[in-house]
Amino acid sequence: MDAILIAGGRAHAPLSEVAGHSVKGLFSLHGATLITRALHALQQSGVERIAVVGSELLLHALPSLDAEILFAVEGSEPIDNLLRGVERLGLPSEAQFLHCAVDLPMATGRALCELMRAAPPDADVVVGWTPESAFVQMFPGAPYTALQFAEGRFLTASASVMRVGFLEAQLPLLRRLAAARKSAGKVALTLLRAFHYHLATTGMPLAARFFTGRLALASLPSIAQRLLGARLHLYLNAAPELAYDIDADEDYRYAQAWLQAHSRYTL
Repeated sequence: MDAILIAGGRAHAPLSEVAGHSVKGLFSLHGATLITRALHALQQSGVERIAVVGSELLLHALPSLDAEILFAVEGSEPIDNLLRGVERLGLPSEAQFLHCAVDLPMATGRALCELMRAAPPDADVVVGWTPESAFVQMFPGAPYTALQFAEGRFLTASASVMRVGFLEAQLPLLRRLAAARKSAGKVALTLLRAFHYHLATTGMPLAARFFTGRLALASLPSIAQRLLGARLHLYLNAAPELAYDIDADEDYRYAQAWLQAHSRYTL
């Protein structure tokens, strides 16, 4: 499986001031930049080709690896960047690819490999979820946001497996979801609007269960199949490393201290 590393994230103050840069991929944590950490983890996961989509400022920071690295200049929004990565890799519609964000300072090859192994060959999209208990055990005192479901509280992983054909077929919806991705409430409202023709039978009951924490994750694949014709697979044991991303200055400070205390994560 090939990988697309989305490395075009920008940071605003106070995060950019604490990290010393506005380009997330160039944040340095415990002696290595985020782009270097991400690429090493991807290589260790076993992927053979990696499309890096981001700012041209990252070109000078790309490490030398055994895996083939292909670079594409970032576009204006996240889904456009995925499309640029797909084009750079020359992937056909039936191909699956690993999507990974650059701001995962503790990501490991093993964690990414486990996610890919959990992907059924016929899945259109594989979404990783990390149990809150596992996250807290690995990162005690870390800042985080978890969502309540019928099965318990989970964090979303910032890595997934996707089929090119699904990306192509669902572009309008995926663009709206990407724009709303920082808010669970906005994501839910975006889905409600998208499925307005199923509002009474599916949309409103689904939203009510979500906002009250009674929505079962196990119900989502059948809903995705019915509403989108998509084969959704949920991986409910994603490694905590895939759920720790850097969006705020407190995330950066915690990651810096954690990496200093865990030498096995040093490159």
